[in-house]
Amino acid sequence: MYTKISVSKPSGISAGSAAAKDPNVTIVDVEDILVFPKRDSKGIAMVGDFVLKPNARMIQIYMTKSKISTPYSSDGDEDSISIKQSFEGQHPGNKLEIREFIQNWLGKNVIVIHGSCAELEKEVVGTPCAPLQLKPEKQDNNDGRFHMLKFEAFAKSSYLPGQYLGTLPVDLPTAVADVTAIDMPAGSSQFKLAANTTGAAIGTDVVALEDKDHVTLIGSGGSDPADLTQGVAGTVTVVLRGGTTWVALDGASITLEYVNAGATKYLVELARN
Repeated sequence: MYTKISVSKPSGISAGSAAAKDPNVTIVDVEDILVFPKRDSKGIAMVGDFVLKPNARMIQIYMTKSKISTPYSSDGDEDSISIKQSFEGQHPGNKLEIREFIQNWLGKNVIVIHGSCAELEKEVVGTPCAPLQLKPEKQDNNDGRFHMLKFEAFAKSSYLPGQYLGTLPVDLPTAVADVTAIDMPAGSSQFKLAANTTGAAIGTDVVALEDKDHVTLIGSGGSDPADLTQGVAGTVTVVLRGGTTWVALDGASITLEYVNAGATKYLVELARN
């Protein structure tokens, strides 16, 4: 639940100055999303990871840093105020690839995920029920040649853009054959577990994660699926909500956060599906 608290002046010099944008903007087709992370009780922070359908992935597109804008607007009467989220950015040049992108993403419902060089968090623009759609414009004259990519929500929402700390699956999940000894490299990542016939206990081997990295396990089922139980799992200690075992059924997923507590390393459940 949100508790009414005062909001003080942000720390730092000139806190309201522009933040340099990450030029690599992530876009995902709503139809490709299997799990959309839920917001916490305060309505902004998103808990867990995006999980995509089999063989689907997010894409990234380069946009000129100084031409990225992420406004939202509101309208409505006193008892019916709603939010319209939007995103726009500029892609330089007129290469075949950008024109093919525009042609093939027209009419698709999408979510846009972007960040700045000032924060670790990403901002998620669009919701499953109020996604964005591309409305492109082109300039090609003596002043320059570029495509302006505007993404707008046609449906209104009661939500501001969300805040996301999870994985951006621009690559397919790492396939794992031996679920009892999963190697976890540094950085947030996702793993697709092989189907299992022996009810194997999921465990870890080499874990090079850093504090607050996310790990998402995606099940593939089998006649006797693998499971993740609370307690020691190889080189880390797993903490599950309510101590409830997670079973790697086909399409099931669980997202955990790595916590380095010194002598003991933890994987703490954030969300499951």
